[in-house]
Amino acid sequence: MTDRQPSAKDLAQATPLAMKNPYILNFCKVLVEKKGEKHTPAALKKLLDDMYRLFENLLGQNMVKALPEDKRKEYLQLCDDLNQISYEKIAEIFDKHVPNYREIMKKTMIQFTELFMKNRGFNPEQIKKEFASMND
Repeated sequence: MTDRQPSAKDLAQATPLAMKNPYILNFCKVLVEKKGEKHTPAALKKLLDDMYRLFENLLGQNMVKALPEDKRKEYLQLCDDLNQISYEKIAEIFDKHVPNYREIMKKTMIQFTELFMKNRGFNPEQIKKEFASMND
């Protein structure tokens, strides 16, 4: 990575982060279908975008937690100065120090599913019943 600051043109052309992983996107679609929610195409697109961002964030947190303490500190220090970080450096840290990434992905999918199924589309009557049963 170079020491120069990226130009506006560089930033405008930086599209890899705009691409979505089709497997994660499909996972989000299946959750919405499984939940039985009906949305207009525009609302569904926004929901899927929000779900995707949330999933990526949760996965990122879980991956960072899986790093050994010294490597986690190293990675977080790199993130303080985004000019010194690169995809190669990220891959070097995570590939070498998180060998069970598939397990982390699986656990994140389970965690995300539980959160989504529990927190989307609450029925006020259902909330009252759950609250009442907690106080019994």
